[in-house]
Amino acid sequence: MKKIALITTNKILAQSLDSAMKSMPNLEFEFFLLLNPGQALLDAEVLEIDVALIDMGLIDVMGNNAKKETILSFCERLHDNIPNGHLLLLVSQDDLENRKIAIEAKKKKMVDDYVFFDASLKYLFAKVQALG
Repeated sequence: MKKIALITTNKILAQSLDSAMKSMPNLEFEFFLLLNPGQALLDAEVLEIDVALIDMGLIDVMGNNAKKETILSFCERLHDNIPNGHLLLLVSQDDLENRKIAIEAKKKKMVDDYVFFDASLKYLFAKVQALG
């Protein structure tokens, strides 16, 4: 069973995705909510997460004005903590700056991929299933 963690500060997103996961018992995912970005690196390592879904909106609340360096640094540190894990960014299609950062992170192979928030749950779950 794949261990999936959503790293976000958005409680509505977290609860919605958690409910969706629970309503689909045929998915072979064990789902974790990591709602504290400061604790997420350690939690992901302790839980031995297979796939981290990273809400790029959390960067705005991490207290750093340099978004690009913050997300890239966070992804790099997370990858160091879970070297066999996969990273998938969740990005607002309307946020041009975060879209550019997500594209750059994928090109640099710092993350496996990114998914826009307007994608369907079916697409997101298929993407997660396809990772490793």
